[in-house]
Amino acid sequence: MTTGAGRARLLGGTAGVALVLAALAFVLPLSGWTWRADRLVYDIGLSTWRRPVPEGITVVAIDDASVAAIGRWPWPRAVHATLLSRLAETHPRAIGLDVTFSEPDPDPAQDVLLAEQLARAAPVVLSVDWVAAGPGQPPQLLTPVTGLPPGVRLGTAEASVDADGVMRHAFLSAGSLQSPVPHMAVALLQAAGEAPAPDLPVTSDDETDIATGPWHRGSRFLVRYAGPPGQLDRVSYVDVLRGAVPPERLAGRYVLVGMTATGLGDTVATPVNRQRHAMPGVEVLGHTLYTLRSGDTVRAVSPLASAGLSALLVLVLMAGIQRLGARWALALAVGAWPLVIGASLVALGFGLWWSPVSWALAAALAYPLWSWRRLEQAVDALDAEIGRLVPEGGLDLGVAARPAARRRDMLALRLDTLYTATDTLRSARRFLSDALAGMPTAMAVTDPRGRVLLANALAAQLFELDKAEDMQGMELPGLLVEFVPAKGVDVDLEAIFQPGSAPPVGWAMEARAERLGDFLLHFAPVLLLDQQRWVVTFSDVSAIRQAQRRRDRALAFVSHDLRSPASTIVLLADQYQRGRVQMPLEAFLVEIQRLGARTLQLADDFVRVAHVESRPLQVSSVAVAALLDEVVADFRPQAVAADVTLVWRHDPVHPPVSVAPWPMDRMLVQRAAGNLVSNAIKHSPVGGQVTVLVRFDAGRDTLSLTVCDQGPGLSPAQRQRLNHGDDGLPTDDVGGVGLGLQFVQRVAERHRGRLQALEGSEEGGGRFALVLGRLGGAL
Repeated sequence: MTTGAGRARLLGGTAGVALVLAALAFVLPLSGWTWRADRLVYDIGLSTWRRPVPEGITVVAIDDASVAAIGRWPWPRAVHATLLSRLAETHPRAIGLDVTFSEPDPDPAQDVLLAEQLARAAPVVLSVDWVAAGPGQPPQLLTPVTGLPPGVRLGTAEASVDADGVMRHAFLSAGSLQSPVPHMAVALLQAAGEAPAPDLPVTSDDETDIATGPWHRGSRFLVRYAGPPGQLDRVSYVDVLRGAVPPERLAGRYVLVGMTATGLGDTVATPVNRQRHAMPGVEVLGHTLYTLRSGDTVRAVSPLASAGLSALLVLVLMAGIQRLGARWALALAVGAWPLVIGASLVALGFGLWWSPVSWALAAALAYPLWSWRRLEQAVDALDAEIGRLVPEGGLDLGVAARPAARRRDMLALRLDTLYTATDTLRSARRFLSDALAGMPTAMAVTDPRGRVLLANALAAQLFELDKAEDMQGMELPGLLVEFVPAKGVDVDLEAIFQPGSAPPVGWAMEARAERLGDFLLHFAPVLLLDQQRWVVTFSDVSAIRQAQRRRDRALAFVSHDLRSPASTIVLLADQYQRGRVQMPLEAFLVEIQRLGARTLQLADDFVRVAHVESRPLQVSSVAVAALLDEVVADFRPQAVAADVTLVWRHDPVHPPVSVAPWPMDRMLVQRAAGNLVSNAIKHSPVGGQVTVLVRFDAGRDTLSLTVCDQGPGLSPAQRQRLNHGDDGLPTDDVGGVGLGLQFVQRVAERHRGRLQALEGSEEGGGRFALVLGRLGGAL
């Protein structure tokens, strides 16, 4: 799908799916249909996060050992009175008796004894229970028969379980609307002079038991269980009776007395005892007391906020699926599950509960619905595109030629037509690529912003790439940075591909790249698929520009250097005839002869420079030692006449090696070396020395002949000019060595080398290095 209308249809379909799923994720939390799954995830998360053991709470357990030691339940009131007496001696913060004394003891004296010990051990909280009096009758509280001595409070510790039988929350109060009874944990805090944590999140989800009449539970809160059964500090009932528990272990603590023995039935299912027995009610009371006292509970997100968050996350998921596309959409849809559910469980560990179930149900449908909708729209778009493939210009897609039976299979017809069209397009693309590859110049086709769509091998070579395919997708403006427009051309190459800056017709400009040379760049805008494309051609005109520069230098030489001595001869003869020059005839002739020889020398140098550029190289293996012996022999008379010593030797910086034969054009190299030696002799002082140093560089596979003299040498500007490739030097530089050095440069270039002007030694002088590369044959 490439058209804008197609993309709009896809986005519209995706938005519809996203809105439907977001609505589903919004409705589920408000409807409560997923409550069982919500609570299952809550239980798993709550049991995963362990909390520190609640401090300041100790359970006195009526355990199996106590039942075995004291006898069958229920026990006489005197036993409990004795326990209260022992507890009173330890001075606890408050005592909670999770034992109901709603029936009188057969011995009334024991009830009196229990009441006395309750008053002595105060503050004490007794648990109360209730029973239904009958249909439509209000429930009846089962109050202790001992009454309420001073310092003794009542509290309800009933288990308010959810529909699945698990106790996850509790209420601050329960009972009739006229006389509600506080929860036993609240009563314990009040008895000890404390109050529930002020920031305890309490909801107004009150409950009324319709079956038993107006029994009301108010101010609901979630209980934060610190761990599975057995997490609280626990001592045995019988150990307290025997005095085996140190008083300091109970001093200043909340002491909760309750049943934990097997078979007594006071157990409750909680979220944290999945693989264990149900939690005893007295431990539930301890966790509830810890929750109220510390405020460390779970804050549940409201149903409306939960619905909004679920819907928002569904929209984010759908946006991500649409953004990533088909390749990564499934990975995102699957990976979002553990990410979001894990985030929910992590938040639960920090006390914030949001159920991811509603979101997960909608997210599970996201990828299938998105894929289905995308497939439907793709088929519709495919039908529309096939309908637009009307034969043009003799192009026949072969649709009409299908058999009737075949045409009844619409999907097969679509695929066959699409295959024919794509095969035709592939053939056209191959034709265009072959045409580009066959062009004699580097070419590239780009989009309006300059991104390369097609290119030929010459264009890839131009930018040092291995093959033409490597250029596809590259930004051509970035590649054109090294091209500097020629003088007089005021064009910013990077701005050509900016929107609105393209000229209406093709145009060309000349530019130079330091690495590549001179090029003529031609930009031709064309239309393809209703969009502008650029066809950029790179024509190498370096040879033409080099020839023009050499022609200009030759004309300058002829008009200036070669005319200078000739003009001097004419002027001197004219002045001599007019009698304005007073000199003997013999001296006049000598001067004329010198100027004529200078003119012939310049002409000869000019011819030699021109000849070395056009003459084919005669390559042969030459013994370098024999060549240098011959050069020294040729110029020894000139050196003797100038009182200059002339020698050759190996470069002392490198260990001597055997001077093996080297492939070269002997005549040209000998003449080039002779030019350097001749210039060195001319510029050496009387008594000086000219040395030719030979060096073989095995790593670079080059031969260097360095001529050193003790003359004035070149200035830094002259060395820089010569080393940067300027042809020789002006003839008025250094006594007129311009054409000679230009000849040496040509010889070095044709031998894949270069001429280098080096800095002089500490004693001064000039140094020129003729570097020759290794040739493979006659060039």
